[in-house]
Amino acid sequence: MRLSDEQIQSYHENGYVIISGILDNATCNEMIEHYMDMSERKLTTSTYGGDPNNPDDPLNKHPRPSNMHEWDEKSAQWSNLPELCAIVGQIIDDEPVLQQTMLYYKPPLARGQALHQDQQYITIDPLVGVWIALDDSDHANGRMCVIPGSHKLGLQPVEAADMSTSFVPGQSKVPEGAQELGLDMKAGDALFFDGKIIHGSHPNTTTDRFRRSFICHFIGKHSKSFEAPKGTHMSHLDAK
Repeated sequence: MRLSDEQIQSYHENGYVIISGILDNATCNEMIEHYMDMSERKLTTSTYGGDPNNPDDPLNKHPRPSNMHEWDEKSAQWSNLPELCAIVGQIIDDEPVLQQTMLYYKPPLARGQALHQDQQYITIDPLVGVWIALDDSDHANGRMCVIPGSHKLGLQPVEAADMSTSFVPGQSKVPEGAQELGLDMKAGDALFFDGKIIHGSHPNTTTDRFRRSFICHFIGKHSKSFEAPKGTHMSHLDAK
């Protein structure tokens, strides 16, 4: 797939671009069935997001698995789809290298993830996130939100998040005057976003709808590791 000059410019100007229909409905349904079975059978080796102190937390049943591509053949295939790699390669003008995979189930009434920058976790530049909606995503079920242009501001300070609404304990300090934008997406749409853009999601307020998404992080063959300035990496919260 070849991006237009306007799409590439939008990515670099705003920090993200949405590509509609990366996956067809049949593939989305196959992925949902696969990952729901994985969750029910507790096959994941790396999970995150539930609250052991709250037996009613829906994320206890559907925590977030990560790096499934390392041990699950189907995840490896989906994360290396030619369409994804081609788009990432055009965005960073380098050979894409898969860095990480995750699956967010976000069941009904689940918490979201506080606003953050991916490079507050993964200190490699450039870094591209790919967020693929497996269900229709909107305000009610906790769509992805971004702060357009925030990738140009560099890494922001980190602070504690409100864990009544976020399943992770840290968040970015949002610059004064920044405007959050919610992104409605259809199943199969893909959001490509810069590792420094501030993004996150609010809780799923529905009682009957999941908001499942398949996430990949890519770096370039020539990407470089860096040291996050003091107070800008999520690990720095532990030192406060």
